[in-house]
Amino acid sequence: MDLQENFYLGKCWAAISNNEVIGIISMRVPNSVDFEAFRTRAIACLELLGEIRTGELVERGGERYFVQRSNHARRGKIPKPEKEFLIFHPSHAQNDSDIPG
Repeated sequence: MDLQENFYLGKCWAAISNNEVIGIISMRVPNSVDFEAFRTRAIACLELLGEIRTGELVERGGERYFVQRSNHARRGKIPKPEKEFLIFHPSHAQNDSDIPG
């Protein structure tokens, strides 16, 4: 049983490449922004980096994770566990050569 508290930071799109999160764009926009136009451009931008997935950004134990939204997770009797990806943070790098880019 996981006793660590989850802090949900919002829905987002993520670019996944080689089973790693390469980029994230939040789905939050002000009411004055055309969400459909924003969505189209955000996804197009992330497609340059990898496969696009939708989910939530969660903080747990000082680490941030992208939790992929499951498609039709409740259709089966035993739903599959949610897929999580640890978000790279520069403090994880041993030296500058470990930082992508």
